[in-house]
Amino acid sequence: MDYYIYLIGVVVIMIWSSAVQSNLQKKAAQGSQMRAASGKTANEVVEEMLRAHDIYGIVVEHKPGQLTDCYSPKEQKIYLSDTTYGRDSITAIAVAAHECGHAVQDKENMILYEVRQFLAPVAGISSRVGPWIVLIGVLLSAYLERAGNSGIGYFVSTIGIIVYSLAFLFYLVMLPVERNASERAFKDMQQAGWVSQDQFGIAHKILRAAGDTYAIALASSALTLLRLLVLRGGRRR
Repeated sequence: MDYYIYLIGVVVIMIWSSAVQSNLQKKAAQGSQMRAASGKTANEVVEEMLRAHDIYGIVVEHKPGQLTDCYSPKEQKIYLSDTTYGRDSITAIAVAAHECGHAVQDKENMILYEVRQFLAPVAGISSRVGPWIVLIGVLLSAYLERAGNSGIGYFVSTIGIIVYSLAFLFYLVMLPVERNASERAFKDMQQAGWVSQDQFGIAHKILRAAGDTYAIALASSALTLLRLLVLRGGRRR
């Protein structure tokens, strides 16, 4: 991959990311100002959705901060942030239903969800460590190539790529998992009538915009992986 093409890819992803974040903030703010037609709060939505899927024993708790909403399978808890917990806005209900979608995935033993949970503990570490291992391998190749033994560096770089690939695989799996959780939320929102038909479009746009952030993470990870592959490949002898 030409270095300038890589830079163009980085710029494109940065612009795309900025546009997605701006759109997400705009839609979320718009939905936060609109009270759901049903009058239900996010907490009530969570309880109803869990019961509808015969899921019991999961506790709903408040987690201070913004964007802290999450489902913890280990703790069997759904955490709702300051802008979601006890709120009856369209945004709050959409976010709460999405997190419930993950609980349903867990109950149904969705394969991709299980893979994501398996990779989650190492993804952050591998995304940081992998590129450094590749760089060390490239430097070793450059240092040892005069002796005609750059194979060691190539081997080290390969290890780095394998390590980083765990992070790439995590992002690759995470996107469809997040999309699926939103689809489950959309279906239950319509069936239960938590938002009116004209409000559903806004809820849909909020979760779609949120899902786009994972698409950006995947694209960025893919670009980095390609760059690492080219760096390693260019040093093989």
